[in-house]
Amino acid sequence: MPTKNNPPPTIEYILLGLLYQESGHGYDLHKRIQDIGSLSQIWQVKRSKLYYLLEKLEKQKLLKATYISSKNSPGRKEYQLTEKGKAAFITWVETPIEKARNLRIVFLARLHFSLQLGEEQPLRLIAAQRDKCQTWIDNLQSQLNAAKESDFITQQAFIFRIGQIQAMQAWLDGCEASLQSAQPDPAG
Repeated sequence: MPTKNNPPPTIEYILLGLLYQESGHGYDLHKRIQDIGSLSQIWQVKRSKLYYLLEKLEKQKLLKATYISSKNSPGRKEYQLTEKGKAAFITWVETPIEKARNLRIVFLARLHFSLQLGEEQPLRLIAAQRDKCQTWIDNLQSQLNAAKESDFITQQAFIFRIGQIQAMQAWLDGCEASLQSAQPDPAG
């Protein structure tokens, strides 16, 4: 995988996530992305790009391919995750995003797959992301406090960004509440 400073695009992890669930070939994976409503709301990918990404992930040893021949149709590659691919996927799902602008797309993709890893995983992801948001707010507040002498627009830009992240925290709180209300009561 690329370095921490240059992480792979979310679509590559979505492919790993689909293959974490079950193996598949390129056309099948493309169809699954289109058919899963939550994924099609997050990402669109052309088939040619998908095949390119599958080969790239195979070269990175995150996937392995088995060629399956057929009498009635052309052969095709069936992809499975390697142990390295599984580890990369799990790490990605469990890690909060580092930049606020990625919350809508990257975080939602992570949340989609975390829902399939057990009841506690999405709650842990939400809590970790909420903590990350608080860190962003604290940093912005420090910058705002240091910019006391700056012009009105600079101050308002900091206040706006803090408000955006507070709205993200409120949204995360709503996600958490929805998940908790959907879980069966262990005492019940």
